[in-house]
Parts: sequence; structure tokens; C-alpha cells
Amino acid sequence: MPWWIWLLLALFMFAMIVIGGIYAFRRAMAALRVVSDTGEQVSDRLAAMGEPAEDSAEDDSPIFTQPLRVAAERYEHAHIEVVKRRQATRDRHVQAWKRWKDAL
Repeated sequence: MPWWIWLLLALFMFAMIVIGGIYAFRRAMAALRVVSDTGEQVSDRLAAMGEPAEDSAEDDSPIFTQPLRVAAERYEHAHIEVVKRRQATRDRHVQAWKRWKDAL
């Protein structure tokens, strides 16, 4: 092969190495930015965990240390919410079936 072909190949290889290095550097900087943002969010949340909790109307002590009526009331309220969500789902399904029936 003539010498100028070797020169072109060497220049092409050098250009590809430089372009690859620039690409790797740019991607590393973008990844560093993402990692630093994630680290900042984690540190903010860890700092918030270290702060005392705000006073709430509901007692946060374990349920087994409270009277049985408190547990029954919590269960009752939770079950009411479950029933409401199920009924809302049923209502949405009925409405969808009505729309489909009317569309035909």
C-alpha cells in the first residue's frame, strides 16, 4: 500500500479516538450531573428524616398500645374508603358500558 493510505488511516484512527474521547467526556459530565442531583435529593430527604415530626391530630403510637375502639375506628374508616373506591370503579365501568352501547 502507498504511504498516503497509511497516513489517511492513521489520521482517521486519530480522529475517531478524539471524537470518542469527546463523546465519553460529554456523557460522563451528563451522568455526573444526574448523580449529583440524585445525591442532593437523597440528602434533602435524609435531612428531613432527622427533623422531628410535626404534631398531628392522630396519635402515632403503635395500635396495640391504644384502646381497641381506636383500632376499630381506624379499620372502619379504612374499609369505608375501600368500599367507596370499589363503588367508583363499578360506576365508571357502568358508564363505559353505556357509552359503548350508545355508540353502537
